[in-house]
Amino acid sequence: MPLPATRSRLSYKDRISHQKKRFRFVRVVLLVLVVYLLISTALAEPWVLNTDSMNPGYPSGVRFLVHPYWLRDKDGNLRFPPKRGDLVSLMPPYIVPEAWYFKVINPVLRLVTFQKIDIGLLSKDDWENSRIFKRIIALPGDTVYLDDSVAYVKGAEDEFFISEFEMSGIGYDLEIHDLPVGWSENLPLSGMMDPIVLGEGQYFVLGDNRSASNDSRYWGPIPVKNIRGKAFFFYWPLHSFGKPQ
Repeated sequence: MPLPATRSRLSYKDRISHQKKRFRFVRVVLLVLVVYLLISTALAEPWVLNTDSMNPGYPSGVRFLVHPYWLRDKDGNLRFPPKRGDLVSLMPPYIVPEAWYFKVINPVLRLVTFQKIDIGLLSKDDWENSRIFKRIIALPGDTVYLDDSVAYVKGAEDEFFISEFEMSGIGYDLEIHDLPVGWSENLPLSGMMDPIVLGEGQYFVLGDNRSASNDSRYWGPIPVKNIRGKAFFFYWPLHSFGKPQ
């Protein structure tokens, strides 16, 4: 009759060695997460564009790094505010701001899910609509209007309007489609907009795809508190590798 199998016992020294290995592994994982959290909060947060609103230059699926705007004064104004033509990430005014603990958890969750899950939002549509990526067209104090989908801007101290390209000093392409016959000029996608003056802490933002972009034409100027950061490097796909323009 075979003897019952005996369970091997680790020596006290071996058990201590295994525990130390597990603790070292946990420490390494925690260290990686803490370092990533610090980097994504203060230096570079990975983003993915989920819409066609920035066509033709930046199609859906492009991935890039955003430098978070975390240096602010007591009134919430940016220490280093964006300039005309900058590409910025922002929270649109119709989205409820995240609670503070989501701001801590979500960067880690986005890391392990490749920017696909955000627990601060209820649905995939909320997730995509909350992570808006637009171009700064006009700054606080500027006057801006649209003609044939091109923005014309006049600074607070300027006498004449000039195009968004001349004002920013950046050359970029716009995507503009023909609208249906009879489309009213009073609608946002008509390409026309009467002049508006931006107040203190207000920015006017547009998508490069003027025929399919949810931007300041719909919900007006964006307050500075809603601007999250500035895109500074694109890394995927490879043909977009490098600094934005």
